[in-house]
Amino acid sequence: MPTHLARACVFNQFHTVSEPAEESFAGGIKTVTSGVFRTPFPFDKLMLSANFRTATDGCLLVEVQASVGEKWSEFYKLGLLSGKFKTSFPAQQDAFGHVETDELVLSSPAQAYRYRLKFYGDAELLLLAASLVRAPFTYDEKAAAHLPPEPTVQPVTALSQMEQDTPHKRRICSPSSLYMALNSLGYVAPLQQILPRVFDQTADVYGNWLFNIAAAAEFGAQAFFRRFASLAELKEFVTPDSRVIASIAFKKDELPGAPLEKTQGHLVVVRGYEKDKVLVADPAAATADKVLRAYDAVAFARAWLNNKQGAAYVVRRK
Repeated sequence: MPTHLARACVFNQFHTVSEPAEESFAGGIKTVTSGVFRTPFPFDKLMLSANFRTATDGCLLVEVQASVGEKWSEFYKLGLLSGKFKTSFPAQQDAFGHVETDELVLSSPAQAYRYRLKFYGDAELLLLAASLVRAPFTYDEKAAAHLPPEPTVQPVTALSQMEQDTPHKRRICSPSSLYMALNSLGYVAPLQQILPRVFDQTADVYGNWLFNIAAAAEFGAQAFFRRFASLAELKEFVTPDSRVIASIAFKKDELPGAPLEKTQGHLVVVRGYEKDKVLVADPAAATADKVLRAYDAVAFARAWLNNKQGAAYVVRRK
């Protein structure tokens, strides 16, 4: 399968503040609702990510709904963001689908979506991105594992989550990766300041994608959730001004050289590629001097692009 066809399994879209088709104001809350976005293929997973700002305690509620056939679901709440706290919501499930912490997962493929944003106080939207997965998802290893022709290596400030003085050190791969990405791009972002910004009290996790992306923006970067279909796409996003934080999953012996024997979900920073290797900063390493690693491109592509359907945060300088 050619690379351009492999890309058809995922779809990424930026949205602008000028798009909303409806706007209302009541009870101190401004609500904006987008028009309908038809997708190039049926999808069964949808993620929204947002960058926002507030000088006080303003809040932003991010919601989405999907159209299956001619019927629309209700709006699902993906996350409430503010300068002082962030929270997901208790289980949201109906005949259309459910929310898995921060992502809408549908029971049947949808053909369209729209979003709704609710603003409290002085909250202001800076960036909104949508990412979705084709149903059914397919994977072509030859196309997916193809690296860009010219090698690149970008610096990363190495940090081992296992060396951190916290009982949650095995659960903080996402904020640890965010720390490495932000600091390597020149942002001063101490891990102890990142942790409370990304913690999801409702789900009791540090890996809420929406929250980690919003936190990156709070430190001054631009960030968004994106799904990749090919390692060749790294050329655009692993640069002096940009890093990719990839979500990977693998069973025993599937990712040789990894500090974890197996995982259902783990985050690493992609810092480059050369020959048949993907260069990463893996926060699960026992010590900081072992964080920088090289993984076989085919094995890494399978762990990321197949097993996690290319889920990633892109963090870059504005």
